[in-house]
Amino acid sequence: MSATSNQAVTPVPAEPTSDGAEEPVPAAETRAPERRRARFDWFDLAVVLAFLGAAVAMAYRVWRDPAGSAIAANPDDHVFFEWVLAHAADAIKHGESPFFGGEMNTPYGVNLMANTSVLAIAVPLAPLTMIAGPSVSFAVFLTFAFAATASSWYLVLSRNLVQSRVAAAVAGAFCAFGPALASQAQGHPNLVAQFLVPLIVWQVIRLPQQSWLRGGGLLALLIIGQFFLNEEVLFLTAFVLAVCVLVTLVSRPRLITAHWRAYLKGLAAAAGICVVVLAYPIYYQFAGPMAYHGLPELVNNAYAINIAAYTSFPAKTLFVTNPGAGKIAINAAEANAFFGWPLLAVLAVLAAWQWRRLAVRLAVAVAVVFGVLSWGATPRFHGGTAHFPGPWRYLVHLPLLNSVVPARLGLVVTAAIGVLIAVLLDRLLRVRLKGRLRWLPRIGVAALIIALIPLTPTPVATKPFPAAPHFLTSGEFRDYVDSGESIMMGDASRPGDIAMMRWSAAQELDFSIARGYFVAPQPHAKSRRGNFYSELTNQVWRLAAVGRTGKAATFSDADRAAFAKQLQRWKVGVIMLPQDWPHAAELTESLTSLMGRSPESVDDVLVWRV
Repeated sequence: MSATSNQAVTPVPAEPTSDGAEEPVPAAETRAPERRRARFDWFDLAVVLAFLGAAVAMAYRVWRDPAGSAIAANPDDHVFFEWVLAHAADAIKHGESPFFGGEMNTPYGVNLMANTSVLAIAVPLAPLTMIAGPSVSFAVFLTFAFAATASSWYLVLSRNLVQSRVAAAVAGAFCAFGPALASQAQGHPNLVAQFLVPLIVWQVIRLPQQSWLRGGGLLALLIIGQFFLNEEVLFLTAFVLAVCVLVTLVSRPRLITAHWRAYLKGLAAAAGICVVVLAYPIYYQFAGPMAYHGLPELVNNAYAINIAAYTSFPAKTLFVTNPGAGKIAINAAEANAFFGWPLLAVLAVLAAWQWRRLAVRLAVAVAVVFGVLSWGATPRFHGGTAHFPGPWRYLVHLPLLNSVVPARLGLVVTAAIGVLIAVLLDRLLRVRLKGRLRWLPRIGVAALIIALIPLTPTPVATKPFPAAPHFLTSGEFRDYVDSGESIMMGDASRPGDIAMMRWSAAQELDFSIARGYFVAPQPHAKSRRGNFYSELTNQVWRLAAVGRTGKAATFSDADRAAFAKQLQRWKVGVIMLPQDWPHAAELTESLTSLMGRSPESVDDVLVWRV
């Protein structure tokens, strides 16, 4: 066995308790065969294949018709990720910067470092995107995110924290397929893809076992990978480690103080490498074109977890339907709690039983801290507001924290509960009691499994998505736009913006679009806070209302003059409206009034030349 393998499975010594006595380590733990744990064997393969099968099952509806359907609960983010996958492939193909997208939101473009460009996934998938299209790459991304996250948690837990691989497999399944990540799968594959998180945490823990350069270098590679996958998750991981350090210093200070030099050297090496590699991307994110500083106040106030959500069941699983969940969830893609009261009750009892174990204390502390912070600045309980301020109120305006969605803190609670499940189930499966108490471990295992069964998720639901007009797919649009000009969708509401993004991505960004869905500051506003929409003017706002409501609008000469200037500023060459688009008649009437002339009928669209 290699030296590296030996280091990875160094037996954990007996842990001193708070009263100075040592907590005995069961003989089964010290006798665990290291060779079995270090090598990847048939059992590991079976677990990973099971996770892959579960991932395919979760995403199979996306696979049925990748280009002709979209995630029902959140088509906006689904399409956004298809667009960034297409942009990464286009940037590689033409040797352009992957940090900025000028093919959307013309002429301002989009700072993709300030959005979620998932380059760690988009770049490796670029060949597939070029061959099969971004819709297929998205399906691969979502499937891989589930399988890789579950497998990573399983492998880290089974080799480093618990002896029972069954316990590690159950915990890995919960960390990847539990209610929170099943919810995030509704359009947020980047938040499902947390496979680097357990590796980062474990690499930090094992820094004293490696040379400072090797340990720091490996940690830097993991951090850089997570940075280009999702910075929010990376930041939360650092936050978790800070909480764990504080709890360890209180409970087991020698675990840190005995190796503080090794930790500092390894962390310093990792920081130095990360600074060199990430300095420019970070600069571009915060100071580059279309950078923003902080999210809208709406996010801080509304995107927080309802206190009651933690003890409630999800809206719908394979075994449970809870109509009340929709009343306390932010939306289907941000239901980051909903563990059900039975699971929390069972874990509370078992955690009290094993409280002397440091892993249990750490997991409970992390779950409580991040659970409370996820309530947001103004906690809510069911339909009312709690009569106390949330701690998040005092943190939300700090740098970096002002870009964190409070509800996402609930994702950390899922990971903490996953670790608790691994440690407690491992103990239940291995403990041996005598006499009348011998049945208690079996009862504990049964209670834990019964509490988990209702949380089994349902596959991600999809719905049909409008096909791209032949006007675009045939290339006929080139007769209506010159180089540097964009196409504007006649429906300026969110569905219209999303449709144009997907059609553009499917055509390899062959044409630019005037609007889109992303996070950026309003171009001419004093505030640099990010917004989730393109530049809004009075005329565009009213036009978008027609698309939402189906009620036609009339415009004055002043509106027409203002809109003409806006179109020039946005470098719009033509406004296009599919003839079979919802509310096409009302939109046509409104656009005719706004443009001051009737459209041309070209192929399957109506066009207004600019």
